[in-house]
Amino acid sequence: MKLKLLVFFIFSLLSINTFSQNINSNPFWKGEITLTDGTIKKGLVQVPNNPAQSKVTIKSSDGKKNRIKKKDIKLVKVFSESGKIYEFEPIKVVLTIKGNASLGKYLLLISNKNDYAKIYLSYGAYRINKNGELYMLYRYMVGRDFPTLEYYIKKRNAEKGRLLHATNLTRGFKKSANAYFKEAPALLQKINNNELKFKDIDKIAKIYIDTTKEL
Repeated sequence: MKLKLLVFFIFSLLSINTFSQNINSNPFWKGEITLTDGTIKKGLVQVPNNPAQSKVTIKSSDGKKNRIKKKDIKLVKVFSESGKIYEFEPIKVVLTIKGNASLGKYLLLISNKNDYAKIYLSYGAYRINKNGELYMLYRYMVGRDFPTLEYYIKKRNAEKGRLLHATNLTRGFKKSANAYFKEAPALLQKINNNELKFKDIDKIAKIYIDTTKEL
């Protein structure tokens, strides 16, 4: 999925953690929620508000709302009025190449995927513009924080996602690429030769997903 990313910077004295306490004002779109037990609930799904939110609301045809806990969700899929499909998956993430320590699950937007791997985006908050497109919003503390877009990767049968890179990091992308893109040697060669850099992440993600689609 090619996501048109619109980023708005808002100066605030609130930290990113306060997003989990915000009221979700996003619209309800046609969609479905797949539960961890395999059950699929269809109806009008409120577009998720932020990666840290603990519940997702779905509304049935009779207007009854049901708030489903993130821990019980496998996948959230919503269909925009313009026909685009957005998928969100609650996953645990590891921020280091070595080790396996992680915090709770985060509801991440799937940017690109195949049957072998998925690449995710994480930002401050998910919002819908007047054209019915999803964009990402970030509030940050002046002088203490920096707007950051994070990319994660999770491969088949992996228990957790791994931080691929973040826009506030000045180095380390090659190291992450060599750790996680071993199945795509031609892509790795271009990265190691500086033909492709982190600024080309959308192109890199597409090449990796195309290369591993038969695995």
